[in-house]
Amino acid sequence: MEYRKILEHYFNGMSQRTIQVVVNSSRNTIREIVNRAKMRALSELTDEMTDQWLEEFLFPEKLPESKGYMTEDWEYVHKELGKKHMTLSLLHKEYCQKAEAQQSIPYAYRTYCRHYNQYAHKYKVTMPSNENLVKVWR
Repeated sequence: MEYRKILEHYFNGMSQRTIQVVVNSSRNTIREIVNRAKMRALSELTDEMTDQWLEEFLFPEKLPESKGYMTEDWEYVHKELGKKHMTLSLLHKEYCQKAEAQQSIPYAYRTYCRHYNQYAHKYKVTMPSNENLVKVWR
């Protein structure tokens, strides 16, 4: 969903019917986004307000936590992946055990991997290569 584009057009005075045609979305969707922005007193956009940020801000009920899913500390996951013989599969199993103990719903493995990849991409995180580690220790 192009939340940012919809709100930019709306804040620039474009009618909801025209926005509907421009972004190829239903009028009900446009109306819902505009109404949510009004409810949250959002009247202008800043650079850090991406589509993902706007979705989380305008529709917090869509967040995984509100649906009962246990959140993960992706920074911890990334640090653990830097250790020898550690895999995303092992970390997912650990995560599932924690979720069960907290009576939360764990992400499926595929979803877990997708969320980690989004974290890694968003923060441009990369795994250190063995070659670089060897150079550091020499």
